[in-house]
Amino acid sequence: MSEHPIAPGVIVDMHAHLYPEGCFDEVLKARPEFALARSERGLSLTCRGSHTMSAPVGETLADRVRTMDEAGVGIEVLSVGALSTGLAGDGDVALARRVNDGLAEVCREHPDRFRFVAALPWSRAADLVDELDRAMGLGAVGAGITTTVGEHTLDAPELREFWREAHRRKLLVLVHPTFPLNGPADDRGEYLAVGYLGETAMAAAKLTLGGVLEECPDVRVVWSHCGGSLCMVLDRVDRGYRRYEKCLRPPGEYLRECCYFDTVCLSGPALDCARDTFGADRLVYGTDEPHVRDASRAVLAALRARPWPASELEAILGGTARGLLGER
Repeated sequence: MSEHPIAPGVIVDMHAHLYPEGCFDEVLKARPEFALARSERGLSLTCRGSHTMSAPVGETLADRVRTMDEAGVGIEVLSVGALSTGLAGDGDVALARRVNDGLAEVCREHPDRFRFVAALPWSRAADLVDELDRAMGLGAVGAGITTTVGEHTLDAPELREFWREAHRRKLLVLVHPTFPLNGPADDRGEYLAVGYLGETAMAAAKLTLGGVLEECPDVRVVWSHCGGSLCMVLDRVDRGYRRYEKCLRPPGEYLRECCYFDTVCLSGPALDCARDTFGADRLVYGTDEPHVRDASRAVLAALRARPWPASELEAILGGTARGLLGER
């Protein structure tokens, strides 16, 4: 448990981002198809001319804390979101260390306001375990992973040892969508807006149908954006699972037993659908700060507008997250 425990009733944002200086450097060195440009939204990372993610600039740590205070948010769990350390090649250890050192420093400065999940190197299993141990020693509460890691999907043999390690540790793993290397060229952002939701659903399907969650049921996975398009396709996936020999039960059962879904969503009907599909006890508050303007207050307003029991809303806003963070 943290030396600065989270009190009952505190609102916990499980999906927030912060980008340490230089965090794109190793990807740009390793991948000539990637470039960094400055836009009106800050720094924009592109792949073959396609917008893949932005990193807002100009916001200070004091600005972020002020935003949290104004919304009534007590804790943010920080990650680098769509930035896949798997793109850095031999530079993945340097990238992971830079990210983890930067996020850990923020948490040291404001230990009562921030937590972070570790970025990990993926090219060598020994490096992965070493950096995970180091990051946990710095205060990491889990690990972050993207829906594809370099060339690999989440069920790839190259990533299986990570999932086994996560299972052994009962590790919290935040999954964020990213732009796959086979994504379209010269995309203006449509893929980020729409395709990322499909990337999340596909990654969840691969973890379940590929047998990863059967083998590693003690990992605690949090999926971004209400699970992307999962709510719309889960019934279809459940009906077809028997053709996959490694998946012994309908995928929805695994997702409801060892997975959680953040509420980065402003649509009331979509939030209702996520609650009806996965259960209120599987939802955790998330905002995607600082990418969505006034996201903290907007998501809170969307959740509080739902006609759900107060006990459910209390759990979504912080109670369930406190359990995931080892605070009870």
